[in-house]
Amino acid sequence: MKKILQLIFPVAITFFPGNTMAQFHTIVKDDAKKVEEGNKTRDLIMKNEEDYFFSYQDSVERTEKETERKNKDEDQEFFNTTAGHEISIDRDVPVFVNARDSLVFGLIKERMSVCLPLDFISINSGYGFRRDPVSKCEKFHDGIDLKCNMQHVYSMLPGKVTKVVYSNKGYGNHVILDYGHIQCLYGHLAAITVHEGDAVFAGSIVGISGNTGKSSGPHLHIKIMAGKKSLNPTPFVAYLNKYITGLQDKLAYVRFGTRPPRELSIASLFEALDKYRVAFPKIVVAQALLETGYFTSNVCVNYNNLFGLRRPSDGSYYKFNNWEESVKAYRDYVQYKYRGGDYFKFLDNIGYAEDPAYIYKVRSITNSL
Repeated sequence: MKKILQLIFPVAITFFPGNTMAQFHTIVKDDAKKVEEGNKTRDLIMKNEEDYFFSYQDSVERTEKETERKNKDEDQEFFNTTAGHEISIDRDVPVFVNARDSLVFGLIKERMSVCLPLDFISINSGYGFRRDPVSKCEKFHDGIDLKCNMQHVYSMLPGKVTKVVYSNKGYGNHVILDYGHIQCLYGHLAAITVHEGDAVFAGSIVGISGNTGKSSGPHLHIKIMAGKKSLNPTPFVAYLNKYITGLQDKLAYVRFGTRPPRELSIASLFEALDKYRVAFPKIVVAQALLETGYFTSNVCVNYNNLFGLRRPSDGSYYKFNNWEESVKAYRDYVQYKYRGGDYFKFLDNIGYAEDPAYIYKVRSITNSL
């Protein structure tokens, strides 16, 4: 920088001369001596100013270096201090575009850590003493029986498969999963899809429900154990359901900015069907659950379309401002054609879906509601 200033100063002097007698070179001969003395004085002043400037610059640079060294020493001292200055860095958390993305990721991560054992929960028999349906005697029931038939059975939490049993007695085909503090048995399965030692996630399919072993009909038996002691699974499943519902509410809040005035659920859908006088509400709810994958499909989330309703002109999906509009649309676009009789046959006759097993699936879901 000193060299640059040494080049700049003569130029600055040329364009901004000090105490010049005239704007042009019109100096007369008699005054040449005076001019020369004046120039010497000016050069001396400029030299003194230049020396002062570089001296000031050197002082600034020394101060900056001292400050930098002091800050470095303080930083080093901070990180070497053991009490009260620890910094915890979570390296598994990615850098997000904004806080909203971070919140959404966190909620999704939480949601993926829990799952209900079936898509639809209905308890046939509770925990405790009851009249045994096979022996007809008073016996202690060590779990709960959930109504289902040939449906996916999901792991409720992340864990490990500790036991796989194929049997025609007792719990029938069953698996035991270790969730850490508790163990869970899923019994009377028609098929088992995991092996001993497998690690499973929440939502992993561990089997297909059935009627194997000591059973009077198709159902899923769930037994929860802490060590060798059985616990009542009902509060546990109820808590999972409440926790999942809470996470879904939070996700909806993040997505919409404010909580939607009427959150979509099976209960609220039944209420809307009654409000708009839609016939055969159980069947219609079953259709909505099948069409949307339990309210998770893209068409449901982004179009508010619960029933896969399409425009007859080009086959594109209808988009609704809210999910209740799709309920009214179902009434006006589908049920207006109904003239009585078996509603399942009506849906089949109008070709509601291309899937040949559609009516069977809807009927199965309807029976589980």
